[in-house]
Amino acid sequence: MRSNILMLVRSAVFIALIFMAISIFRVPNGLGGFIHFGDSLIFTAAALLPAPFSLFVAALGPGLFNLAAEGGAIWFPFTIVIKPIMALCFTCKGGSILGPVRNRVAPFLSAGINTVLYFIANMILFDGVAAGVGALPGLLIQGAGSIICFFVIAAALDRINIKRIFARQL
Repeated sequence: MRSNILMLVRSAVFIALIFMAISIFRVPNGLGGFIHFGDSLIFTAAALLPAPFSLFVAALGPGLFNLAAEGGAIWFPFTIVIKPIMALCFTCKGGSILGPVRNRVAPFLSAGINTVLYFIANMILFDGVAAGVGALPGLLIQGAGSIICFFVIAAALDRINIKRIFARQL
């Protein structure tokens, strides 16, 4: 019981952090969209929380942002599907975030999934391949930034042995 409550609290903190990372730390990409680093926190949550919790975090953090942002609601159905798929690339197993090879490969795979699926979402929403192609530069830059940011965050959290701290609290 205590461990489920603790996981829910950790999930709520990650949802809030992701929402804030997208809300506050975003840069317009000049193409009508913006670049944010919320994905790096989705990666981090997915490497720290078991799958049911990390999938919930991945859907709800950015999904709530979509609902709160002006004009963002059209992205909500895509976001709540795409972001959990990205989180599935990671594992919370192992003694550190970057210990499992899977978590060192996952950010690249996850960013690729994000790029391809939002390319398709742009084509659906804006009626054509040109819209998807137009979104690619921003998606690629966002993916690269999220990968770099994840490795920085993960290295810092591994340095303080966050997984050991998390395990002791259960």
